[in-house]
Amino acid sequence: MLKMIIKDLRLSPMRSILTSLSMAVGILSLIASVLIGTTGKDYLQTINAQLSGWSPTYTLTVKDAGTNSSKANAAFLDSLEHSQDAAIAAEYQISSLGVYQHGKIQNATFLIASSNRSLIYPNHLISGIGCPTDNEQTPPCAVVNEAANNLYTVNNSLTIGQFNSISTFNVRVRGVVSDGSTEPVIYMNPIMLQTFFPLLWTPSSITLRVHPHSLSFNESEIKQLVNDMLFDTVGGSVTDTTRTDNAESYDSIVSFLQAATLVSALLLLMVSTIGIINIGMAGIEQRARELLIRRALGATRLSIACLVVGSSVMLSLFVALGSIIISLLIVGTLPVLLPAASMVQLQYPVSAAIIACAAAVATAALGALAPAIKAARLQPALALR
Repeated sequence: MLKMIIKDLRLSPMRSILTSLSMAVGILSLIASVLIGTTGKDYLQTINAQLSGWSPTYTLTVKDAGTNSSKANAAFLDSLEHSQDAAIAAEYQISSLGVYQHGKIQNATFLIASSNRSLIYPNHLISGIGCPTDNEQTPPCAVVNEAANNLYTVNNSLTIGQFNSISTFNVRVRGVVSDGSTEPVIYMNPIMLQTFFPLLWTPSSITLRVHPHSLSFNESEIKQLVNDMLFDTVGGSVTDTTRTDNAESYDSIVSFLQAATLVSALLLLMVSTIGIINIGMAGIEQRARELLIRRALGATRLSIACLVVGSSVMLSLFVALGSIIISLLIVGTLPVLLPAASMVQLQYPVSAAIIACAAAVATAALGALAPAIKAARLQPALALR
């Protein structure tokens, strides 16, 4: 029977190719809909987090904090790092810092932040070893983004200073990151800056970035937690609190794309079913004499029906195998096409591929059912005409 089914498929190769085309596109569309809902969503969320933080991210402004004491400052950053309820990072605003270029000091964006900021604003490390931790003993260093690396660094170092001072300080560039920003940014650790360059340590305020581990941890609880940490270390209090959470807009876009792709896949499989029925009916008309001779030679109605259905099912299995190979190649190529800053880990949707292939086989069997019934009802006596 299997040899007869394969031989049957080879009789009309063009018909088999045309029948399988919409089925293959339907399988690939089903797999694509799952990738859009998983990888697409992760990609958009990661890009958004690089600029706005993981949703939700709270921004707290601190006033009257005593940051001159390095011991109290270290204790404050240590309490932030060991918070069990949220990822909390401190950013110190020092507006007088600049970078020397060609012997002149230039304005630059310095982000003086604790090392756990990467838990809220994920960055992709392009080269180097990244930012030092708050308690790491390391020579004066900085991490820059791609724009700053092309603009400021010379021989993996840069020279910094203050606009109201002639003193200059050389800093080694420890790493280059992709942070989603097109503006040059220089990242420095506050403890390191305060320890090695006390003349530059003139913070005007502190901004805290907070990403709670649970959505039930609300704004008032976050504010109370931070105030307790401030009271135990550097003093001061929280004045303003704002929340950034625009992930829902991305979720709606991804959900729409996923639904549109899924509907398209189902429509394509439906069209494939109709095509199989039409082609099957036409094929029965063309092969009527062949099937009648087989019936006259002793073939049963069931064997004739199995031959017709088996041809469609065998074709669908070939199409499913080919579609899986194509989808594997596409998923394997996507990491090369995605920007490095996306940091998305692609995983092949095995369950979606199995469901898509099962749907294709079911579609083929359903589409071949009507032609198979018609073929089984042919009367052997008609072969004698």
